[in-house]
Amino acid sequence: MAKPRERATVKLSYKEQRELDALPATIEALEAEQKQVGGELEDGSIYGRDPERAQKLAERHEAIELELLEALERWEALEAKRAGTV
Repeated sequence: MAKPRERATVKLSYKEQRELDALPATIEALEAEQKQVGGELEDGSIYGRDPERAQKLAERHEAIELELLEALERWEALEAKRAGTV
């Protein structure tokens, strides 16, 4: 009986490899910004002092969530492609 074919790893394109290499730093930067923005919003007093800034920070906090999700999904997709599990 023949052995099942082992999954061959797929070599990422140069662009994909560079993107994969940059993703951890991007994710780290987004998480740091999210922590900083969250800290400002957590206080709550900003809403009374500067409601416009509070609104912008809240919107940015939401945008960071989406960017983080996209970056993590992309990282997962590139890792899966590299591992040959796509």
